[in-house]
Amino acid sequence: MDYLERFAIPIKGMNIGVHEYQFSIENEFFNHFEDSYIKKGEYDVKLLVDRKERIIVLDFEIAGTYNSKCDRCLTNIDIPSVIDYKVYLKYGMVVDNKELDDVVYIDEKDSSFNLSSIIHQMIILSLPMSNTYDCENDPNPKCDFEMLDYLENQNIIEENEEDTINPIWEKLKKDFNKN
Repeated sequence: MDYLERFAIPIKGMNIGVHEYQFSIENEFFNHFEDSYIKKGEYDVKLLVDRKERIIVLDFEIAGTYNSKCDRCLTNIDIPSVIDYKVYLKYGMVVDNKELDDVVYIDEKDSSFNLSSIIHQMIILSLPMSNTYDCENDPNPKCDFEMLDYLENQNIIEENEEDTINPIWEKLKKDFNKN
């Protein structure tokens, strides 16, 4: 059985009403997606499926962490993310050319629906712009304090260098202003 098949839910023959599913996402999940930004991560997925006559509402609650290098100190850290999102499965063909991010059209002949790509997309889209976390409030921060001290010292050195005027630039400014 293909690893991603465990993320398929049966839709044919599903009774009308609410059904609950739970999935665990580990590193292997991300390895099945080519060029995935995440290589290491652990997420728990809770899914409520509300089956109606002609529509299926998928209500996702995803919580977990992914491992990445900190943008401040370059040490490996686990960055948390929480996702709440609804996706609607509709039977039939697309009526107009408008693509809706939260509506997926499915064929009435389909017996199951694989959620793996939707889960992967939701996790990737939930990633923060910068890979940092609130390490100041962490009792045991994973920060590389040597790197942070080095960067702070570099900033001070650069500020001091900006204050001193280089005579070469002064000469060029004079020559440029003559013309």
